[in-house]
Amino acid sequence: MRVSGIYQIQSKLKPERIYIGSSICISNRWNGHLKALRRNKHHSPKLQNHFNKYGQIDLQFSVLLSCPKEDLIKTEQFFIDSYSPFFNTCKIAGNTLGFKFSNESKKKISEKAKGRKYPNRRKMTDAEKQNLREKNLGKTGTKHTIESKTKLSIAFKGKPLSEETKRKFREGWEKRRIRLGKNKSRYLIKKYGT
Repeated sequence: MRVSGIYQIQSKLKPERIYIGSSICISNRWNGHLKALRRNKHHSPKLQNHFNKYGQIDLQFSVLLSCPKEDLIKTEQFFIDSYSPFFNTCKIAGNTLGFKFSNESKKKISEKAKGRKYPNRRKMTDAEKQNLREKNLGKTGTKHTIESKTKLSIAFKGKPLSEETKRKFREGWEKRRIRLGKNKSRYLIKKYGT
């Protein structure tokens, strides 16, 4: 269920240390905080340091107030002013909801990000690039050519499978079916029943 409103992250060991935030979907925002904290990339250095020292178990998440998204910023500002949260780096509420970058800004960001996909990767020489090109020329992503697929099909047609092989196939499909849960594919239902 999507709940928009004001939330709080509070330390259990040091209850005076809190973080105040707002979101149009609080559960998603909490997951975002956790993901950033686990990767050691949270925007609040104080909260990140606290997480690194005491762990996730010390942080308690709670919803302070549910409110419509139009009132989020002013309500968040009220709570920030009232609580003076220790973990908040910015003492002024704000968000980027509905913000769109100009085409000029998009170009600048794009130029800056070029070549940053794999920063630790060694640059390939021209000879290595050419060798790789020749090696992959004509590949379509499949391991077998049409001729080899035809030969395999003819070779295995009509050969009975052993009971052991059949059992392994069934177990594999059963595991996949369990992972799919309610979203079973029509193919599996048709082939193996419910």
